[in-house]
This record gives sequence, structure tokens and C-alpha cells, in this order.
Amino acid sequence: MNEGSSTSHRASREEILKEFRVRELLEAARRVIGRYGFQGATIDRVADEAKVAKGTIYLYFTNKDDLMFTAVVDGVRGMNEQVIKAAEGLSSPLQQLKRMVGQLFRVLDSNQDFLKALIMEPSFANLKQGNPRAEELRRVFAAYLDYLAGVIQKAAACGEIRNVDPHLAAFMLDEMVVGSLRRRMLELTTTAVEADADAVLDLFLNGIAARNGSAPNR
Repeated sequence: MNEGSSTSHRASREEILKEFRVRELLEAARRVIGRYGFQGATIDRVADEAKVAKGTIYLYFTNKDDLMFTAVVDGVRGMNEQVIKAAEGLSSPLQQLKRMVGQLFRVLDSNQDFLKALIMEPSFANLKQGNPRAEELRRVFAAYLDYLAGVIQKAAACGEIRNVDPHLAAFMLDEMVVGSLRRRMLELTTTAVEADADAVLDLFLNGIAARNGSAPNR
């Protein structure tokens, strides 16, 4: 093996190791955020969770804010990818939509602690325009909504649902899912995740109007 190949192979190994280490640190950071909230999440706690020396974290992240923000963006992007992947291979846009909602409930439910901390954190709940980190998080969220809107638009085009503003519908559907999850977080329901997904889909697709279009007799 020549020197160039050896150097390239060594660089490749180093890149893989770095990617693996960063992934471990981000996962540890999300667990710490879920357990202690953003205010209680510290570099020391992340290091303990990841079972690494504190100095190791500074090899990859400049400070706590850098680590926490990267953990949030990476976590949200990963959850979005899981939801989108669940709809692959289905020919019917409406079935894709239903599969995505069901998967979204499962993904969010399995990350409740992290999401609860995220929802309650003011700096993430109130994204300020012009802030590079806020813009990156907005792009990740917008990319997911664009995909969801595309599925809704296709469902309308083939007559599976009525014509609606696809981006508004996508945003409102996502809000319905998050609202239902918040109800679970507040322990206002003990229903199964699948039952919540079905209930949200029913409300989204059929609304609450009487089937005959008129209000029931009082």
C-alpha cells in the first residue's frame, strides 16, 4: 500500500471515529436535557452520561450552547427522518399521511422527556429571526413541513382529500399532534399512543361537524 493510500485510510478511520464520538455525545446531551432541562444540563453531566472526560467534549464543541443546540437540531432532524422514512413505499398519499402521523406519535412519545424540555425552553420556543442557530432550526422544521405539505397536496390532487392550502394543513396537523402529546405529558389521558394517532387523524380528516352537515338536535 502506498503512502497516499495509508494516509487516506487513516483519515477515513479518524473521520468514522469522530462521527461515532460526536453521535454518542449528542445522544448523551439529549438524555441529560430530558432529565434535567436546559438549565440543569451541564458539560459535566453530559460527560458523566457519555462516560468520557470533560475535556473530550471540548474537542468537538466550543461550549455548552454549541453542544446543546447541535443536540437539539440533530435530534429534531433525526426524528423527522424517521417519520418520513415510515411513509416510503406506499403508493396512496392518504396512506402515506396516515403512516406518517402514526410514526410521528411513536417517535414523539419515545422522546417525551427531551421534547418536554424543548417545548418549555423559551430560547427555542421563540426563535428570533436573524439568529443563525434559530434559522438552522427553522430550516430543519420547514423541510419536514414541506414534505408533509407535499403529501397532502398529492392526496388532494388524486381526490383522496378536498383541496386545501397544503402548507397550512401541514402546520395545523403537526400542531394537533404536538397538542395531543402535551396532553399526555400533563397526564390528562392514559390512552394508547395508537388511539391518540387515530383520534387526531379523524379530527384532521373529518372535522367535528355532523355527518349530515347540520348540528344535532338539542
